[in-house]
Amino acid sequence: MTFSTAPVSLTVAVALCLLSLVLTAQAHTYLSNLSINGTRLPFGKCIRPLSASQRTFPVQDLTSPDLRCRTTDMSPSSTDTCGITAGSTITVEWHHNGDQGPVISASHKGPCMVYMAPLESNGEGNVWFKIFEDGYDSKSKKWCVDKLINNGGKLNVVIPKDIRPGGYLLRTEIMALHNARDVGGMQDYANCAQLQVAGSGSKTPKGVAIPGVYKADDPGILVNIYKKLSEYPIPGPSVYTGA
Repeated sequence: MTFSTAPVSLTVAVALCLLSLVLTAQAHTYLSNLSINGTRLPFGKCIRPLSASQRTFPVQDLTSPDLRCRTTDMSPSSTDTCGITAGSTITVEWHHNGDQGPVISASHKGPCMVYMAPLESNGEGNVWFKIFEDGYDSKSKKWCVDKLINNGGKLNVVIPKDIRPGGYLLRTEIMALHNARDVGGMQDYANCAQLQVAGSGSKTPKGVAIPGVYKADDPGILVNIYKKLSEYPIPGPSVYTGA
């Protein structure tokens, strides 16, 4: 008696496809929580909302408006705004599913960056100034993503003390470089939170446009991380350190 192997082959192929999708989803990440003044806020509080599909997939088109906050819902009214004092520390926290557990695949090595922009701009124009960056340490051979995983997805960032009070977007960003040796291979995971900053500062830092600040052939975006790196140029502008 002869049995056809086609159904078995098809079943295996479907199973492998589903497994691939699961592993892909688990590799990805998004901003899940904020902690202000030592208090961890509920999942998604003051963070621009993402659909399930937006949480799973990165942005790879550096000309797309989605590069700003990785969400099609850019309405300020769709998100709560959290208060914080200039000069204090905010903890941003990433996970790939909910607000606990794995952060991002260890293979997705790359830098972390944090920007701010006036809320009234809604992220449009030359408004984004960088307040934090961490890339690659050639001595320890550790990327920011490695540190992030070791710290349970948490990253501490200081809000500049001298910026004028008011509403701001806080843009958190991870660049995954595991496929970045090919043009268009970098995977960008950006998310935005809304903050109301209190203080006595008066500065409005010079900003850059997102999209616009990154180019596909920037040395920190088109890079082979599997070769020995003596240094790594973090993409984007310099960190704002005060006037």
